[in-house]
Amino acid sequence: MLGLFMSSFRGLTVLVTLTTLLVGCSDPLGGRMEVSGTVKLKGKSLADGTVSFEPLDGQPTRATVMLTAGEFTIPKPNGLVPGRYMIRVSAGDGKTAVNPVNPDQPPGPSGGTNIISKELIPADWNVDSKQEREIVKTGPNRFEFEIP
Repeated sequence: MLGLFMSSFRGLTVLVTLTTLLVGCSDPLGGRMEVSGTVKLKGKSLADGTVSFEPLDGQPTRATVMLTAGEFTIPKPNGLVPGRYMIRVSAGDGKTAVNPVNPDQPPGPSGGTNIISKELIPADWNVDSKQEREIVKTGPNRFEFEIP
């Protein structure tokens, strides 16, 4: 009886050890990678705006990140899994427009202070973007976006 117990105990010990090793080796972040870079518009750092990464290969991750002094970072816990992504950049001029329907009225439908900004980014980097970048498992995923 003792021999059967010891045999079962050894089997259980091996199973627990293998399970621990497998769980310990798994990636708690699901393969997400840190992504960073800079954005320049007409040769100058874009002071503020957003950069969006939209999956093209069915990846389960996407991100929109704010620019700060022309730079962006998506930290690994919020990062992107490897694959191809469509890039869209957006930045407004930050000016409050007059009411486009009736210039004699204040901005906004009820006289509020809605900000209507003119988009500074050309359509081929924004609404009609064809810009693609690939996030990879190895090496830094750092991108330098130069918008003419």
